[in-house]
Amino acid sequence: MTELILKQDIDANKMKALLDFLKLWGVDVELKTTVSKITKKSKDFSLSAGLWEDYQINSSELREKAWRRDI
Repeated sequence: MTELILKQDIDANKMKALLDFLKLWGVDVELKTTVSKITKKSKDFSLSAGLWEDYQINSSELREKAWRRDI
C-alpha cells in the first residue's frame, strides 16, 4: 500500500481532476479526509497551571506550604 498525503487543502474541482487522472491511469484510488487540526490560543506554561488554574495561588505559595514543617 502506498499513501499520497496532500499537505494543503485543495478545492473540489482540483481534487476531482486529480482523482480522475489517477483512475485513468488504472490507479485504485480512495479519498479519505481528516479533521483539520484545531488551533487554540495557548497560554504560557506556568507552575500554577492545570489543577490550580481556577485558584488564586502561585508557585511560591505552593512551595512555602509544601516545605513548612510543624515539629
